[in-house]
Amino acid sequence: MKMKFWNVRGIAAILFLICSTSSLAQPAANAPADSLATVTIADAQKAYVAGKWKDAARLFEQACPNEPDSTRTECYLWNVLALSQIGAAKEFSTAGKRLDSLIKKTNPQKAVYADLMMTKAQFQLYMGRNEKAAEALIHAIETSQPHQAIVLQKVCTVVQSKVKNPTLDETCKRLSEPAVDASTPTPDPTPSTGSATEQPATEPKAAAQPANDATTAPAAEPAKTAPADTAAKATPAPAVQPEKHAPAAAPAPEKEYWILQLGAFGVKSNAELLVNNLKKQGIKGTIEERVGETKTLYLVQTGKFETKEKAVDFGASKLTPLNVEFRPILKK
Repeated sequence: MKMKFWNVRGIAAILFLICSTSSLAQPAANAPADSLATVTIADAQKAYVAGKWKDAARLFEQACPNEPDSTRTECYLWNVLALSQIGAAKEFSTAGKRLDSLIKKTNPQKAVYADLMMTKAQFQLYMGRNEKAAEALIHAIETSQPHQAIVLQKVCTVVQSKVKNPTLDETCKRLSEPAVDASTPTPDPTPSTGSATEQPATEPKAAAQPANDATTAPAAEPAKTAPADTAAKATPAPAVQPEKHAPAAAPAPEKEYWILQLGAFGVKSNAELLVNNLKKQGIKGTIEERVGETKTLYLVQTGKFETKEKAVDFGASKLTPLNVEFRPILKK
């Protein structure tokens, strides 16, 4: 049985977008003199672009172990994609297992983690696991960097056409928001104390609660029936009109607010370390757990802000001096 992972041209285009800024696109500048006899990333990529999937998978497997740590994971991602294109169930299964292994070993703070989860979403979509595809894509977006937004938007369009998932819709919508012009290097879980004196973060106003339904008025007591011997004498009582109840008040719409996301961790203790160190600086942090099939993410967040501008101002004044990266996110 032949199996194809999406269509060849489509996935190749996505791959070029993923790796266009990666050092994988060029041979190492400081390659040793005898590297001419060594299989290179360029050799494997040529086979991939030519549609020679088996050759490409084999060449990536030979070249990847020689790659430095900074690019080895990207190399193995190409290997996974080449295997998935061969068209045989065995190779596709092998590709899926290798992809899961890469996800488990990769720190979510690295940009390639989002590429891995984006690929995982495509695998799940191919296998008809649409909800799982949405889950993986949410992880990809949560851990992505601004330069990955264009590719993620393309994948969002495909996944959203297959599954209705409000969380995915909200997360994909963030990709169209302009990036904050205050990016900092990927943070260490321990923020530097610096010389800035931190004041306790201001507690923002809580989101409005839905209005309570109007209290239902008690039903009118039924009219008492007169005894038979006095019925003729009694003046007929007017018919009791049913009491009109005021319509129940519609719940007030939930108020939107902004938070700052400070990091996504694959190990809960690392997220807790960041929260504890922020606490020492007077900044309250919380951890939101995002369960995934392969890995659970622990998102460190802070604050509730009425506007995006207030969130960004807080991040620039309080977090940037601590070398902590932040990303404003709209919540409901």
